Amino acid sequence: MFASAQRSPETSADYARETSRLVAQYFCENPQDEPRAPLVQTANWFLNSHGRWAQNTIRGFAAALHQEMGSVLDYDTFDPDSEEASILWRLKNERPDPVSKTKKSKKNKQIAHQQKVAVKKTKRKKYRKSIPMRELRALVSYFRSEDGEFSLWIAGYIMLASRLGWRPGEILILQREGSLLRARAEKQSNQRGLTDTCEIDFSACLEKFPLIKRVSLISDLDRWIADTRKWEAYYKGLSQLHDNINTRLARACKNSKIKRTCTYTFRQFAISCLKESGFSRAEIAVIVNHATDRTAGTHYGKRRQGIKRARKMFGFDRARLLLVRQKARSFDRSSGLSIKL
Repeated sequence: MFASAQRSPETSADYARETSRLVAQYFCENPQDEPRAPLVQTANWFLNSHGRWAQNTIRGFAAALHQEMGSVLDYDTFDPDSEEASILWRLKNERPDPVSKTKKSKKNKQIAHQQKVAVKKTKRKKYRKSIPMRELRALVSYFRSEDGEFSLWIAGYIMLASRLGWRPGEILILQREGSLLRARAEKQSNQRGLTDTCEIDFSACLEKFPLIKRVSLISDLDRWIADTRKWEAYYKGLSQLHDNINTRLARACKNSKIKRTCTYTFRQFAISCLKESGFSRAEIAVIVNHATDRTAGTHYGKRRQGIKRARKMFGFDRARLLLVRQKARSFDRSSGLSIKL
């Protein structure tokens, strides 16, 4: 009856955490109320709190509460005229009014501008879109030299991510099926992904894989994937695990005197290497799961920032090339050299 929207497990988990925080906030502000039906009480409080939050905040809170109440209605039978069903409808159609924007005086505008400038100065810099190979190796050596299993696991993450070019969330959920590495693709729901799965055939790497020198490639991969599930459980979710990787990377870069690097930098580096290795735009789109052949050329690292690798190391289903939308702009060098009379 109350069909929930198609969301990724990570988004659903974020909404569940947001609802828990709202429930805690409600009882913190209303200690006299007994927790009879916490979710219903919190939803009523939220719907009657006009002029308190911005529009975007209201939208996020309403979606989180709607998901949690919808899951309750999925498992229990309620009268369509019940309070719970009414709340669910109001979360979609009668949300609280957002905070009203007051016209600022000239002095207030100056103060707001000064505050914005101060925040901008202290704001964390954006992640870098390239990393030299020597610094990549330095990061791997740094984590291998540290004590602790998590540091060794991060070293494996860097080696995989800097070669596959998949998104960080895709790297963290990859699985091995024979000589194939597969992962559920992100960005598929907004049509920016090519297919619903990322896939790479690494059969050419089975005999030799320079960055992984211990035992064998398959045993190392299986161990790394098993450890990923362990660290996911330890940090209570993939999003928290991802945050901890970036925190460790920031510390490693500071200690190694390397410009700040995060997990997405390795995707940029891998795509730069694919360009340097001679892959076409469409082939890169298939490998990194882009819907068009223009995305990597427009938004990702430049060819000169990568290193050349053997093309046979990256096998993929060539039937997927037919799915890539051709949107790359062609450039005619001769027209640029012509002289207009």
